[in-house]
Amino acid sequence: MIEYIKGTLTEKEVTRVAIEAHGVGYNISIPLSTYEKLPETGTNLLLHIHYLVREDAHKLYGFLSKTEREMFRHLIGITKIGPKVALSVLSGITVDDLVNCINSGDSRRLEKIPGVGQKTAQRLLIELKGKVGSSLVSGISEGALAVNSGNLKIRDEAFAAMVSLGYNDKQVQKAFARVEQAVSANAPVEEWIRKALQII
Repeated sequence: MIEYIKGTLTEKEVTRVAIEAHGVGYNISIPLSTYEKLPETGTNLLLHIHYLVREDAHKLYGFLSKTEREMFRHLIGITKIGPKVALSVLSGITVDDLVNCINSGDSRRLEKIPGVGQKTAQRLLIELKGKVGSSLVSGISEGALAVNSGNLKIRDEAFAAMVSLGYNDKQVQKAFARVEQAVSANAPVEEWIRKALQII
């Protein structure tokens, strides 16, 4: 199973990229959220990969963050939602906002996404309710901002600490969205918690 592909970005389009790694060119489908953060062609790029094997095709789907890839996997696990619709969802809404919609039951926001009608939106809300939460609060894009796994772990630890203090996922998500704009990339857990408490 392919975890990620790291190489030279040779082509980029709104829905796909080509990455050359060790002399092999990989054609990878991407959501708009990833396309908007891509560097210029000719530079190095790392994409987290979902490798889909079917009888008639082997396809690669790439994401700048593991968070987006995890949400993509949740989406394609829903009845009658395939990779095309899943990419459309991630192209039309951030993971943070999607989690908020699921937790609040906001189907109207989802219905505005191209390819997602009323029935699909309702199915998405029903099947993902209770399955996504703090584990899918999106961190800073690893590929775009070069945040390492240690920084993401710090954020996750701070999030868990806030929840243990009695704050709900939605409160912490909103606070952390502001905190990440104010702290340095290597800020310790304590600083995340302190600033979040000031906001809440």
